[in-house]
Amino acid sequence: MADKYAMDGHKLHLHPARVRDWLDGERIAPLHIDVGLSRGCNIRCEYCFGAMQGNLYEKGTALYFPREPLLRYVREAGEIGVRSMALIGEAEPLLNPHVYEAIVRGKQAGVDMALATNGILFDTGKDGEAALEHLSWLRFNISAATDAAYRQIHRSGDFAVALEKIRFCVAAKRRKNLPVTIGLQMVLTLSNSDQILPLARLGLELGVDYLVIKQCSDSVENTLGVFARLNDYDRFAQCLAEAEDLSSGGYNVIVKWHKLTNLGKRRYDACLGAPFLLYSSGAGKLYPCGMFFDGKHEEYCMGDLTKASLAEIVASPAYWQVVDKVQQIDVHKVCYANCRTHAINEYLWSLRHPPAHVNFI
Repeated sequence: MADKYAMDGHKLHLHPARVRDWLDGERIAPLHIDVGLSRGCNIRCEYCFGAMQGNLYEKGTALYFPREPLLRYVREAGEIGVRSMALIGEAEPLLNPHVYEAIVRGKQAGVDMALATNGILFDTGKDGEAALEHLSWLRFNISAATDAAYRQIHRSGDFAVALEKIRFCVAAKRRKNLPVTIGLQMVLTLSNSDQILPLARLGLELGVDYLVIKQCSDSVENTLGVFARLNDYDRFAQCLAEAEDLSSGGYNVIVKWHKLTNLGKRRYDACLGAPFLLYSSGAGKLYPCGMFFDGKHEEYCMGDLTKASLAEIVASPAYWQVVDKVQQIDVHKVCYANCRTHAINEYLWSLRHPPAHVNFI
């Protein structure tokens, strides 16, 4: 079954006006922002990339984006032309008590809203139902299909709670006939491949719309022990294909084949995607890439959303200086494999460096 959500690619080509403005040298508003809402997490996944971004786990559970700046942020995003925001930052967004209000306010401002979470803290009352009514998609990050595997991979005893919350959301969607897409995400590592097929079956049982299986992102320093072994993903090809075959009816098992098999290599020499896709940390700072969240690269900070409005930041000279600065990074030696901006970078590079005889389509 085809990936109807284009998760292994991009949709930037569906925004030709914004792309044309960029090609013409105009200072555009971003199309999408990945939004961090907290600095902590209630579980500690073995593959957590947030650990390299400043995720403080239990120590950071009380550190989150303040209410007033957050609501101003989502409102102004709609005003300046941001089309979508995913609450998907370096830590668990549901630790922020203002997350549900931000979802509703963002949608009311004309921004498509999404949420990625481990789900354990999801509210099963009116706040949770209101969120489901205003979300475009909701994704549960889960890479285990049994309690024992969940304890090993996510280092938490809350497997049953996570399933309970998924079932609640699926039931609410069906009862209210909501358009929200509900999915599961598995981060495939070199040690949890035995969960591929059980998780694909579990997704079908739970009644979600999809299970997506993605690569484990890692730094070029091999912090998580994956970058140096990206070629090992080839070992799972048959099992992944079998998982895809479990797609049935409205349930879609999606494998990010391109990112699982490209060995972390890039076909472009510069990060051009920053004006289109931005990242804000759980501390409220805006960056062109999540790898700068750790506080060691403040020269790439575009502004502090707790102190200034998004509109002011995007219009500032400092913002565009960072956009220019990030294009000078050696993406082959510095950037982690298969970053979120990877697919649109490939597309934008091809537009900036077209082949000969472009009229022979």
